Amino acid sequence: MTTWYVRPDASHSAIRNGTSYATAWGGWSSVVWGGVGVVAGDTLYVCGAHSAGVILEIGVHGATVSSRVTIRGDYAGDSGSITFTTGNFYLNVNRSYTTVQNLTIIAANYSCIALGGAPLTGVHVRRCTLKGGGNSMVLFLAFNGWSYIDCIIDGNTFLGGAGAVGGSAIQWYATSTGSVTSLSNLQISNNTFIGCSAARATILLKALNAVAAATKMADIVVYGNTFIACSAVMMEVYGPDVYGRNTGIKVYNNIIRNQTLVGIIGGGIVLGGFAQSLTADFGENVVRNNKAYELNGMSGFVNLFYGTYKVFDNYADGISTPTIDGNGVLFDHGCDNCEAFGNEFRNIRGTRAEGYYDGGFGILVLDATNCKAYGNLIDGCVTGVAFGNKDGGQSANIFNNSFLNCSQSGAYLTGGAEVKGNLVRNNIFTATRNTISSVKNNAAIWTGEASNCFHGFGDASRHTLHATTNTVDPQLDGNYRPRSVALVRKGTYLGGMDFNGKRFYNPPNIGAVDDVTATPRYLVTEP
Repeated sequence: MTTWYVRPDASHSAIRNGTSYATAWGGWSSVVWGGVGVVAGDTLYVCGAHSAGVILEIGVHGATVSSRVTIRGDYAGDSGSITFTTGNFYLNVNRSYTTVQNLTIIAANYSCIALGGAPLTGVHVRRCTLKGGGNSMVLFLAFNGWSYIDCIIDGNTFLGGAGAVGGSAIQWYATSTGSVTSLSNLQISNNTFIGCSAARATILLKALNAVAAATKMADIVVYGNTFIACSAVMMEVYGPDVYGRNTGIKVYNNIIRNQTLVGIIGGGIVLGGFAQSLTADFGENVVRNNKAYELNGMSGFVNLFYGTYKVFDNYADGISTPTIDGNGVLFDHGCDNCEAFGNEFRNIRGTRAEGYYDGGFGILVLDATNCKAYGNLIDGCVTGVAFGNKDGGQSANIFNNSFLNCSQSGAYLTGGAEVKGNLVRNNIFTATRNTISSVKNNAAIWTGEASNCFHGFGDASRHTLHATTNTVDPQLDGNYRPRSVALVRKGTYLGGMDFNGKRFYNPPNIGAVDDVTATPRYLVTEP
């Protein structure tokens, strides 16, 4: 394993064989790849401030999974940077098992790093500082026949970036009719994105409907990232509009702060087309333990399409939209067997107008089947739960949630909503004013509502509350537990608890939070 060096020009020495800092190669074009130059297992230090008006190529170096080539910019005393001065130029990382790390790259009109290959395997971009230009800073070129396997984008800082076409920071965008390109086992982790603005998303991994059936994504993992003052959607991993074309997605432990709009596009997380992973140890598709503070746009916190997902233990404070949607959780077209539980959403504002298309729902169900939402705490929303017009099947079970401080209604059914397959049971709803409807029903007679508490509503709607539903003050304590005598459970403990730690009773208790603080003695040995 040999260490090599390259400096910006030839002025430092008459001898420039690349074997030391003093005798470094003079300029990127003088780097020797393969043979007597950079080969598998070697390290190349980029030293000093390089400028480029061409594409910088990485030559054939023969690296393998166990013997990588590392290009790094953290040589002590002379850290490395590359500035593309003009044009559509970039560092072309087109060799498998290449690591680029601790290097500052400043884009001009295009990207900092572009990946391309058929296939390209095991590329890592780590701890770099990337400053955006006119395209995504890390670009997976989605040409026909090109695929990307086992790539990692970790610990980098992304600054700015326009992303006029799609993504400002990271992009794979398959658009060509009949083209075949793929992503598999991609990890995007521990990065910081600051002020990244794009037409669609900070992270855009997307395939349009016209692409060939073999174009797909598999085992995508996005975790530990921080997004600060970025525009458009935080991430869109989507497409095409087919259930299960893609397989395997995990989004967890990310933080979003002060995300803003591009046009009408904005929000947190958009996922589409993911069935469960085909990899034995990958597990379920999850969106968990993410935190958001001020999201603006129609995608709300999470907008799910054409797949099966679990959304749990997330937190968001401040969700708004200038147009439709802008919800906590939206089970959208093609969702099947999805679940949302244990989430806490605050201040879901919508457009602040009165009407279904003005959004701001805690949970919205569209053309989704067999979906569940339970144990969620939503404090401050336009409407707690809504069921929209359906084109296909629609069924959901919404139970043991607390929808507090609703400003328009507790529950809402539009004219085309399903009235038999949508169940709303054992929830607490409270209103911000007593002139609004507990249930705004523009559909037929609804038989799916029972055993809820609607407090502070005016009840001028086409729905008669079920005999098991009441309107008492739930008397919530500081931990959102109901203390009203009418609501505190009197049922028999059945043993065990759900995923969110809520114990099973018959009849079941009400609201998102268990209303007993003391643990019964016979539960002390439970995990």
